[in-house]
Amino acid sequence: MIYRTSASIRTGALIGGLSLLAIVGASAQTLQEPVGSSAIARVQPVALVSGACPAVRQDGVLSLEWNPGFDPSWGVTGMKAFRLVFQGLREDGVTPIPAARLVLDSFHRGRMTGIGNGYFHVEARLPPFTHPGIYRLVGVNSSAALVADYTGEAPRQTVSPVGESYCITVVPGSRAQSPPLP
Repeated sequence: MIYRTSASIRTGALIGGLSLLAIVGASAQTLQEPVGSSAIARVQPVALVSGACPAVRQDGVLSLEWNPGFDPSWGVTGMKAFRLVFQGLREDGVTPIPAARLVLDSFHRGRMTGIGNGYFHVEARLPPFTHPGIYRLVGVNSSAALVADYTGEAPRQTVSPVGESYCITVVPGSRAQSPPLP
């Protein structure tokens, strides 16, 4: 049985109350903004699904849950950075377009969250100038966050989702509907 101190309970209640206040305040603020406002709404991430090609708006957000499997893993405390590389495909959905690359990373437009057992929830926002079309995941890199006194060899990523046939269909504006597989 887990016992919580009264200070811990008060802290939890305070954080919960502040979270609720933030949600209510955010809803009230969005209701008060005029229709033509330039405020940017939080975009729901579109999950990458193996074997599917979900639609993502040009300025949309995609997400992936992935375990990079760092080796050696004993000094790893999390993921420090990631990079997803997509290759543009012709209309047939198979033939690569050599000059059409889409690189998303944690440095400029992404974030990652540890979700347990070595898995991370990765989110990356597409640049608004991304050309519409089909893009297949062709490269993934990650680097590990390490304990402060780590002195061993640099951990390497041992698991890549590239072999699982991930792709996205970039669509203009807000037409984000899942098209059939190419």
